[in-house]
Amino acid sequence: MARFEELQQLWQQQPERGFTRRDAAELTHAFGRYGRRNDWIGVLKFAVIAIQLCFLVSVFRHRPVTLFGACVMDFSALYFMLGDWRNQRAIARMDFTAPSVQFVRAAMARLHAQRSPFHGRDFRIALTGFWAGCAIMLAGRWSKMTYPGNLLFIALLMVMTFAAFAFGRWLRGKRFDHECRPLIERLEQVLATMQEPTESDRL
Repeated sequence: MARFEELQQLWQQQPERGFTRRDAAELTHAFGRYGRRNDWIGVLKFAVIAIQLCFLVSVFRHRPVTLFGACVMDFSALYFMLGDWRNQRAIARMDFTAPSVQFVRAAMARLHAQRSPFHGRDFRIALTGFWAGCAIMLAGRWSKMTYPGNLLFIALLMVMTFAAFAFGRWLRGKRFDHECRPLIERLEQVLATMQEPTESDRL
């Protein structure tokens, strides 16, 4: 299967077919807004992680094992966020200067993938790191807790983890409807225009 960069080059080389420079400018502007919005969201996420790391250092500075586990969890989340932000920046930089059906379809596929990014390699690596951090935190606190306290800590950690994941999926769906769906609908209109038969096709 052709790489995305090759499809973009094909897009730039094919002649126009029901697609004007104004259409290209509108799409480029819309995708630029998408990129800028996600840049601000990314900055906010990184600020939250930085504040959380400072808090963890202040709370667990005398418990190095627990602090290390908490940092592993946070850096795993940071790794996933960086990968997700990199994909969003690649989408925002797409060049719509000349038409190509294959490129439009590839762009739509990239946007659809933003609805649930929780299946790729970056997420699996981040999830592995997160659970490793949880295990290290648990190991650091286990000897200092009583038996009921151990069970309560594990239960609370599991509930918070799955609640955070469910909330993340719900929030991502809302963001997809607000940010990506309008772009997909616009690309569907472009694709329908490009696939309309011309006079030469009818002949």
